[in-house]
Amino acid sequence: MKTRLLTATVCAITVAGWSNAQAALSITNGDFETGAGVNIADVTGWFDRNPEGFWEGAWQTTAGWITPNGSAVIVFSSYEADDFRVPSPNPNDGSFLYQSIGTADGLSSIQIGFDWGAPDDANAGLEIGITIGIYAYDGQGGFIPADDVDVRGASGVTLLDSVSFTTTTTGIDGQIGTEIATLDLSGAGSQELFLRFNSFNPGNTESWPVLDNVHIVPEPAAMALFGLALAGLLGFRRNRRN
Repeated sequence: MKTRLLTATVCAITVAGWSNAQAALSITNGDFETGAGVNIADVTGWFDRNPEGFWEGAWQTTAGWITPNGSAVIVFSSYEADDFRVPSPNPNDGSFLYQSIGTADGLSSIQIGFDWGAPDDANAGLEIGITIGIYAYDGQGGFIPADDVDVRGASGVTLLDSVSFTTTTTGIDGQIGTEIATLDLSGAGSQELFLRFNSFNPGNTESWPVLDNVHIVPEPAAMALFGLALAGLLGFRRNRRN
């Protein structure tokens, strides 16, 4: 009984330590199901580009002829905010979507998992690109998050890290896959963090990527610590029985 209690207690402490480290960071509506419908301009829980021309922004949709996985997804326009329909060498240009995810609270990095790909109505041979970035706001620049107000380039905001992905459309329905991006938080301090996605045109074709299932991935080190603690306690229990 004492061994069982010790095992449960230490495991609970280990899990609690990992949970507390992640608790300061959270993602709202990462599956884009809240507020979903057919071509909804206002993405619930996120700030995005909503220009007068609907197809120039980012939107969430459950349209059967668009979504490659049968659930609500985000579609990013090919029409870049600062360079209408012209490919840009800068992977941070493009239609955008972002939200505040909290503070680093001592974490030096974060892993973000997400699904991305092409809409079902995309032709084959189109080059599409998507970028995920982490931005830190020092609270001094007067930045106020809002639709059509980009966190990128805002006063008091610093890009901490970003990762870009590219692929070519196949023209076959269901073209979507999972990526995990590791982003550096070493310069975050106590600043407010913003998670941002944007489309970009890596080539000379239109780029209309889709995004879904954005989530924080548990830190490998934390999960390994939990595994070691559990294995050690199970070994201790076996030794006590012997």
